[in-house]
Amino acid sequence: MARSSGLNQSGALIMLGVSTVALMFFISWSFRADNMIAGSFRLEDIQICEELDEDMKPLSAGKSVNEGTKQVCLWFSYSSAREGDSLEINWRFENQTIQRDVFRIANIEGVRAFYLLMEDGSPLPTGSYSVELYCNGRKKAGEPFWINPSSGDVDPEQYEFLD
Repeated sequence: MARSSGLNQSGALIMLGVSTVALMFFISWSFRADNMIAGSFRLEDIQICEELDEDMKPLSAGKSVNEGTKQVCLWFSYSSAREGDSLEINWRFENQTIQRDVFRIANIEGVRAFYLLMEDGSPLPTGSYSVELYCNGRKKAGEPFWINPSSGDVDPEQYEFLD
């Protein structure tokens, strides 16, 4: 009887060892899978502007736009993406989300542009804005900008931007 008890203990120890090795494998794989899900998406350039030229390049890019503008454009170039990566663009005004765009990447590198505009075509309100770009749920960029009132220059330090 003592001998079969020893075999049962040996079998249990072997099963525990195999289970431990399998658990370590799955834990390390999950970390790699998380990194693979995030991809190696890389922003090469990101700009805020009002318009694009005929070659899809930003015109008058900067962090400030004058009152009365009806649209603002987020332009960016990227590389090292994977087909099917999910990109999310969040537009914020005075620290509140006002528009969200989500799309899937079709090319591993390229140029994209997204516009913020009012549904009724009216000018965008003056104040502080930001736009955030996420790839597969991970924040890749946050760009603050503002729309200046026509009454004069605005000191960008007066605006509070989120990171």
